[in-house]
Amino acid sequence: MVVARNSAYLIGLTPAALLLSLFFVGPALWAAYSSLTNLALVGIDAANPRFIGLDNYARLFSDPDFWQVIRNSVTFVVGSAVIGQFGLGLGLALLIDHAERRRWWFATVAYAAVLLAWVNPTLIAGFLWVAMYDFFFGSLNHVFLSALGLPPVDWLGSFPMPAVIVANVWRGTAFTMIIFLGALKTIPPDIYEAARIDGAGTWRRFWDHTIPSLRPIVALTLLSITMSTFGTFIVIQALTNGGPGIATEVIALYAFDSAFKSFSIGYGSAIAAVMLALNLVFAVVYLRWSRARA
Repeated sequence: MVVARNSAYLIGLTPAALLLSLFFVGPALWAAYSSLTNLALVGIDAANPRFIGLDNYARLFSDPDFWQVIRNSVTFVVGSAVIGQFGLGLGLALLIDHAERRRWWFATVAYAAVLLAWVNPTLIAGFLWVAMYDFFFGSLNHVFLSALGLPPVDWLGSFPMPAVIVANVWRGTAFTMIIFLGALKTIPPDIYEAARIDGAGTWRRFWDHTIPSLRPIVALTLLSITMSTFGTFIVIQALTNGGPGIATEVIALYAFDSAFKSFSIGYGSAIAAVMLALNLVFAVVYLRWSRARA
């Protein structure tokens, strides 16, 4: 009876479910199986892979570099997604919404400038920041620091992780800004007007009305940008290629190098499975926080 009543909705969802199965569930299951084999990109193991059980995981967890990669990945995600993209995106959304409500012309300029960073191809964004960080002729050293009378800084050598975090925040903040800007448009102005009449100041209106109104999408936004950041490696590859040493080697880059440079698809799939597990940990934390605060 319930199925019959909702048959129209089920039929409408079927194409999306099929596409999700084809492009997400199917590859995920294949990667999980491949992580239990010695599948390679070339050689005899490419033609005749063997089931080896948990050998790839045992090798992975005994690799001392792997734990440094995990620390790098968590640092990169917290700095880039949770603090950078989320915090800056929310701040920009609030400022642009405030400016638009007062019909200030520069709101459109600011909106376009942030979007311009987002629509740039990832590789181009990486090379742009390579030019910014260049020791001899980069904009940060040649223009800003020299104007202040300060010596040049080897940004990618001395501060590699903060450097790649800043580049990725610049690249990805627009997504969070757009989500929160749309959410702010749905908050009825009457709520703020009533709070203003009651004598609530700007910060009180923000904490008592804006944050509770945005709470339903906070967990979803955090989850989206966290998953996206965990999968980010092209910007890092362009800037440092994981160096110096493995100082900026994150798990996505580690999986890519293992699968396509070392030709070990099975081992790379095991790394990808661990990356999926890390995403699930962050998802559980976000959803629990969201329910606890609801």
